[in-house]
Amino acid sequence: MTGTAADSITPPDAAATALAVRDVQFRYRANGPTVVDNVSATLAPGKVTCLLGPNAAGKSTLVKLMLGQLEPLAGAITVAGEPVASLPAARRARWLSYVPQRGGVQFAFTVREVVAMGRFAAGTSSAGQAIDAALIDCDLLDVADRVFAELSGGQQQRVLIARAMAQSTGEGRAMLLDEPGSHLDLRHLHALMQLMRRQAKRGLAVLVVLHDLNLAARYADAVWLMDHGKMVAEGPWHAVLRPDVLTPVYGLKLEALSGDEDDDGRPVFRVTGVR
Repeated sequence: MTGTAADSITPPDAAATALAVRDVQFRYRANGPTVVDNVSATLAPGKVTCLLGPNAAGKSTLVKLMLGQLEPLAGAITVAGEPVASLPAARRARWLSYVPQRGGVQFAFTVREVVAMGRFAAGTSSAGQAIDAALIDCDLLDVADRVFAELSGGQQQRVLIARAMAQSTGEGRAMLLDEPGSHLDLRHLHALMQLMRRQAKRGLAVLVVLHDLNLAARYADAVWLMDHGKMVAEGPWHAVLRPDVLTPVYGLKLEALSGDEDDDGRPVFRVTGVR
């Protein structure tokens, strides 16, 4: 992932809200447990927000609600002030892009063809330029004509990231990534987060679901912290990424080591015990 290509996303407006979640509740069955419980939070353009929390905290379900794949039982989710649930599918696809945990492409499409799928709803304008830029940024030019299914898991994940980037070019408002680093090696994982920072600077609101506290501490502008379906904390990274906030959620004794002054003194967390 090189980040050398140009992009046409609208520059960020710090005062705007790209996506808002207001008092959202959700359960999968009428009498089942509440999976997302009265959650409120906002995504701002120009920022990378990391969504953290232990397994079964409700993170992936919240992402699906934000995408309009699920409908909340209560509350509302809006993009640019418009309810996600009532947006026409094509406009929703132009405004919101998504990188899942794993790919679902089963047929013999090439890498370039899979990335081009991101332009289907976004329109044909500048399609070739957007596709080439995404391939370059995700370090995929050398495999652009290979069949997607024949790639390694990490390469496939980079293709899905490139597809979302091509989709976001133009009218993109927010990009949501659900544990995108699960198949990436260390170099490509950090390259991904640096690339998401650049996407944010170009105007996107970026939400990345992560399990790695230190990765979030290094790259997040803001953090959402969930536990048992609730939003335990939401705010700038320095307000949320603190041992007194994280320890009750993860059940771990954590020590925040002093970070490098050249990187805003961001902490590195060390586990000192299990509660």
